[in-house]
Amino acid sequence: MRKTITGTGGMLLVQTLKDAGVEYLFTNPGSAETGIFAALSEDQDQKLIVGKHEGLVAAMADGYHRISGKVGVVIAHVMGGSWQLAGQLFNAQIAGSSLLVIAGDWASELQDFRGLAPFPGLTQAESMRPITKDARAAYQVAANPAAITVATTRALREATTPPTGPVYLSISAELLLREGLEAQIGEAAAYQIERPGPARAKTVEAIARRLGEAKCPVLMFGDDVWREGAGAEAVRLAEALEAPAFATRQIFPNFPTRHPLYCGMYPVSKDFEKVTGLKPDLIFLVGVQGVHGGVAEPFVIQIGPNPLLMGRHYPLDIAAQCEVPETLRSITAALTRLHGDKASGWARQREKVRAYAKLLISREEDLIREHEHDTIVHPSTLEAHLAQLLPKNAVMVQESSTARTTLLPFGHDAMGWTRSGGGSLGFGVGAAIGAKIAVGRERPVVLHLGDGALTYSAAGFWTMARYNTAILTVISNNETYQVVRTNWAREVPDSKMVHTGKYPGLYLDAPATDYAGLARSQGVEGETVKTLKELEPALRRGVDKTTRENKPYVIDVKVAREGVGADSTWYQDWKM
Repeated sequence: MRKTITGTGGMLLVQTLKDAGVEYLFTNPGSAETGIFAALSEDQDQKLIVGKHEGLVAAMADGYHRISGKVGVVIAHVMGGSWQLAGQLFNAQIAGSSLLVIAGDWASELQDFRGLAPFPGLTQAESMRPITKDARAAYQVAANPAAITVATTRALREATTPPTGPVYLSISAELLLREGLEAQIGEAAAYQIERPGPARAKTVEAIARRLGEAKCPVLMFGDDVWREGAGAEAVRLAEALEAPAFATRQIFPNFPTRHPLYCGMYPVSKDFEKVTGLKPDLIFLVGVQGVHGGVAEPFVIQIGPNPLLMGRHYPLDIAAQCEVPETLRSITAALTRLHGDKASGWARQREKVRAYAKLLISREEDLIREHEHDTIVHPSTLEAHLAQLLPKNAVMVQESSTARTTLLPFGHDAMGWTRSGGGSLGFGVGAAIGAKIAVGRERPVVLHLGDGALTYSAAGFWTMARYNTAILTVISNNETYQVVRTNWAREVPDSKMVHTGKYPGLYLDAPATDYAGLARSQGVEGETVKTLKELEPALRRGVDKTTRENKPYVIDVKVAREGVGADSTWYQDWKM
């Protein structure tokens, strides 16, 4: 069905978004977008979520998309304001998140010296292009009013069609305000293209045959497994083969992290071969966008809906662009049909795989016992308390490269989890807010982040308070950029910096930051935990505040530093 809409350019835009089912708009308002906000004040059907920084707002939209599966829509500001969200747009690009960023545009050469307008030779949409979907999904509507609805529907289509990713759309500020415009839109079309179906029968049979013939097939389930809801099928395939499941850099828990066949991070360690007596001879990549590093196995199979990164860095022996759940179901069924009695022997052949997975857990438990009487909270002890006390239906947003998660149950039939993916700091607070808006009051949301990451986005506590997004924020506060120090020590182990423990710019204390006080100043209650004795009562209060009282709460936990140079508190001490 088609319908005609009339009004200002802003009204055409808002109505097009509404017809696509967009319910929330995440924004830091600006003057060039006056026409959009004027239209919203008349319509008032869509909910506006305000943040005090464009990067924070983009992270909110990203977190909302990841947990809801719906497009996250950002109303950003012209030129300089748009660049403020670049770091989080980069995270969304790496993660393949379906975001639509819309901004006004003072698109005129006569505006050379007007505030945020671009100078000659620099156009707003083009400047955003490198950090949009496939470096091509950036559009500009400068003169033709009818293009507003066309460009918006195109942007929605691009954002939601594999390979998914963020799209940027700039619209002339003058067009957004111009009255008497008319355009057609597709009523309730959602502007989505049907995705690929299951793999062909002959491909399924070829995959099942090779999986069954392998002595030790390795399974890797990527983010499209989570996106397509194929967690149960992934578990059934692993159990049918009694094969080890590994993870690479991912933004979702695509295989249950406490499953007895989950063997940690890829590449396969020498310990695995030593404990199990097995040498992997095939890797099956399902819904994986890319492997961090090379692929060591001699035979490679890859399937998924997005072929963009398939086989770019390693040869593929069998590959298929297809949807994941039904394809996995068909492969699992074909294993029994093709291999018959042989299938019953796989468990015996690979019996030590579960022993290796159990070893990873026991090593972490040993570390916890080693530190259970420490005065300062060790990261492993914090991990154990979170695993014990957090609700099992919670969603965790993580922005810490050093937080330990081995004991936390993530994945199918367990806790949800997501991380930035791109590594641009400032993701966590906004993403947690978006995630909480996506799940509503039904599921708890926990934000676990480091003190270094929080500094990039602490203004988000204000948004938490305004919309009462009941998030439990746990800060692992080690007063340093620990992951950077660890990487430096690995890269230059014999340097004077490492020998003397003088790491420039990494120590974040002196002066100390009161993060709980920072949250309270913006309307969110919180407390600081300085000793292990204080940890459990504080976490119980936090869980109670967020689940029973439906209020956000912050716990700043002073945690022990780990690794080379952990004792260093040096900084270049000079004063103006």
